[in-house]
Amino acid sequence: MPSISSKLQLTSAAISANTALADIERIKGAFKVYTSTTLNATSVNYFSNGQIVFVEDSGSLFRATVVLADYVSTFSDTVSFKEFSFDSGSFTSASFDGVSHLTLFGANLVGSDQVSMSIDLSALTGSAGGGETTSWLGELLDVYTGSLDDGDVLTWSASNNRWEPTNVSGTGDISAVFAGDGLTGGGTQGSVVLDVNAGSGIVLTSDGVNISTGSTHFTDGVSKLVIDGGEI
Repeated sequence: MPSISSKLQLTSAAISANTALADIERIKGAFKVYTSTTLNATSVNYFSNGQIVFVEDSGSLFRATVVLADYVSTFSDTVSFKEFSFDSGSFTSASFDGVSHLTLFGANLVGSDQVSMSIDLSALTGSAGGGETTSWLGELLDVYTGSLDDGDVLTWSASNNRWEPTNVSGTGDISAVFAGDGLTGGGTQGSVVLDVNAGSGIVLTSDGVNISTGSTHFTDGVSKLVIDGGEI
């Protein structure tokens, strides 16, 4: 008869002598090969919840689901079997630490540790590098470095979907233009314009600045007057 714990145990002497149990037909929870007939005929007492068995006439693995009696709605333990399938080894997800390590993860199976593998990319360089920078711009896949000249800068070419060298004409370090006395306009970016702030008696034309006499007859303005040897 089994002990009160229903656990078969060897004596200390048998363990010391490395004696092994053999030819035990039914061990609860142990992996076992069945036929469909013997599986359905075997008592629920020989199965553990989640146990995997192989049914040879169907060539498939099955997982056991054991439901214990609650003595309210059910008065006996029951077991049912559902075909068990699993990913045979493909990685289903990955994460990158943002520097140099890529970790691949297998399927997350209930009752089993999730398989993972970490890959160190720090030894890689160039466009396929992990956390390292490229040694020169020509290694970047979206940068064209042909026909380079002094002073070229990279500009984006939408038609070619890449960065290309472009010669920017003009040099200088002016960062702002401010309007001084008698002027308006100016700015700190882009193209700027300065205008003369014409006051009373000043007329602005497209080609000059003139003095207005206020007369409809004398329209040429006053350029110089000589009075008593002096100039105005």
